[in-house]
Amino acid sequence: MTRRTAPDLFEPGLFEGTGFYDVFAWYRANDPVSWQHPAGEAEGFWSVTRYHDVVSVHRDSTRMSSAKGMRLGSTGRAVDAVANRMLIVADPPDHTRMKRVLIQPFSNDVLSRAEDYVERVVADVVATAVTQPGPDLIRQLERIPTDVICAIMGLPRDDWEWIGRKTTEAFESPSEVRRITANGEIFKYFSDMVRENRRTGANEFISGLTAQNADGTGLTDEELVFNFSGILAGGNETTRFTLAALTLQLVEHPDQWDRILRGDVEPGVATEEALRWSVPGMHVLRTATEALTVGDVEVEPGQRVVTWIGSANRDTEVFDDPDTFDVGRAGNRHLSFGAGRHMCLGSRLARLEIAAYLRTLRGMVRAMTLEGEPRYNGSNFTWGLNELPVVLHA
Repeated sequence: MTRRTAPDLFEPGLFEGTGFYDVFAWYRANDPVSWQHPAGEAEGFWSVTRYHDVVSVHRDSTRMSSAKGMRLGSTGRAVDAVANRMLIVADPPDHTRMKRVLIQPFSNDVLSRAEDYVERVVADVVATAVTQPGPDLIRQLERIPTDVICAIMGLPRDDWEWIGRKTTEAFESPSEVRRITANGEIFKYFSDMVRENRRTGANEFISGLTAQNADGTGLTDEELVFNFSGILAGGNETTRFTLAALTLQLVEHPDQWDRILRGDVEPGVATEEALRWSVPGMHVLRTATEALTVGDVEVEPGQRVVTWIGSANRDTEVFDDPDTFDVGRAGNRHLSFGAGRHMCLGSRLARLEIAAYLRTLRGMVRAMTLEGEPRYNGSNFTWGLNELPVVLHA
């Protein structure tokens, strides 16, 4: 009997397509919690690929720490600079305190008042894409999350394009120097804005987050600056990737597009399938603070654990026929927004934007054609399409 060799999850170029899904399937079936030590990482980690194991890691905020970094490739110095001052790399009690403040602008009451604005932005973007088709639809789709989040944050209209461009550079540029530079520019932009708002109080979004809560806690200026960068990334990058992936699937699966056109599927239901399928946040890292068991593996204190959301969203133990894109999929328990304490703050806003996009497509577009080769960014962290040559036809 020939022993199967484990496929390389860190093969160069693997995430430049969709072949990694086959690799994930192998690990789920053969080695669901595997030890990995790829080149470029100073230390190894446990790689978790099954849905229920991923959920258990995300929900264990007692023995799993985010303050030591939440993604592969991070430098210790960069993590230490923002640890417990930025929501995504914070543990209780700091995480609890910051989230209580930062969730306020994304409450149901606030977002219900933003629905009309979201619909207008989406309608304008789709109408422009129909009348002025460009070589890359993503360059137009990216306006939706950028314009919406910048409006919610009360940023000057003239800055929106710059903000969108710098956010993309900070997370996606292949150049480490450009990523560091872009992050520095974003931090300085918000530092200046927070300082000015302390003087004038003109920005309601910032003022609401700096006001003292009933328990006497607020956010420091430093915490505001760090978390504004996180809000931009969550509100911009991930939604853009989902909109692009949804569009491509509707083009490649005309039967699913027909279901949308006929109104057979509610936009909210199709939105969940778009989120399951797109997986804009591919992996999450945690560090064990105590000994614990993940799957059948004993994890020691200090060891790192990486959960693969892209694998969990295709787990056959949870999803029927998971490799099929089904806009009417019922009971869609995807993990694209995470689980537990660190579930994405902007999940409701993202759902609002995606559902609005589906409604607008149904009302304004009758056909979509692929005019070239879609390309993926190749990242194993914020993964998705960065070129989508699709034309929308009225």
